[in-house]
Amino acid sequence: MHQHIPAWFATLFLVASVGLTEGIPNMASAAATTPISHQDVERWAAAWNSHDIETVLTLFDPKVMIHQPSNPRPLDFNGARNFFGMIFKAYPDFHVAVTDAVVEGNTAVSIERVTGTWTGPFVDPASGKTTPGNGRKFDHPGVMVLKYGADRRIQSVDIYWDRVIVNQQLGVSS
Repeated sequence: MHQHIPAWFATLFLVASVGLTEGIPNMASAAATTPISHQDVERWAAAWNSHDIETVLTLFDPKVMIHQPSNPRPLDFNGARNFFGMIFKAYPDFHVAVTDAVVEGNTAVSIERVTGTWTGPFVDPASGKTTPGNGRKFDHPGVMVLKYGADRRIQSVDIYWDRVIVNQQLGVSS
């Protein structure tokens, strides 16, 4: 099931996320000296589609914080290595297609279509329970809010996707 996320929705995320940083000291000085571009978003997707966790990690600042719906707490750099490394094993054909992007200053909103097939073990980050793959496919929209530092590495990621849709497609809920 493919669902389109309108550009206005991504813009709302961008405005909300930029507004959240207004009161944080040093956030303005941490912004990229050269504004990021759509090429940075494409580099993000290419890294994911490489299925190489080391390639993905090169995009992140060592102090990155990633808010991802499946995790009970934000992921740090090491947590990202473990969780996303497991994702590449559970869904070896995991693919991100950027369908649109909104870029402003040091923040990008990547609107994506994410697909894959569950063939390897998945470890639930909340419970630690391991579930073997069942061969089912997922295809869902997602939105990633990416905030970059002056060195063009990602300092924070907020990931939005509909867990109900994905769980239904993978046969883990009704």
